[in-house]
Amino acid sequence: MKMDEETLKVMQDRGGTWAAYVNSDFGSDGLGHIQALRYGPGCTYETPPRTYPADTKHGMGWRYILLGRVNLQTGEIDEKFEFGTNVGAAHAD
Repeated sequence: MKMDEETLKVMQDRGGTWAAYVNSDFGSDGLGHIQALRYGPGCTYETPPRTYPADTKHGMGWRYILLGRVNLQTGEIDEKFEFGTNVGAAHAD
């Protein structure tokens, strides 16, 4: 799975480390939509949370689960990347 080119360009311009989240709500028109969150030193989150932070304006939060870390060179989402204790449900074997 990859980030789209437009989003990847913005992420590359901003730099840092990014986690990808996927909309897992089967009742949502946005099922499968990918959302990114920058994390690390100087960011709100040092490590990415299991679910995307609550955002009532856009209806995010519980429906977006942690998918993996974004490779800023290729746009690939590394679903096997270990985030320490914040490993998303998508990583369970």
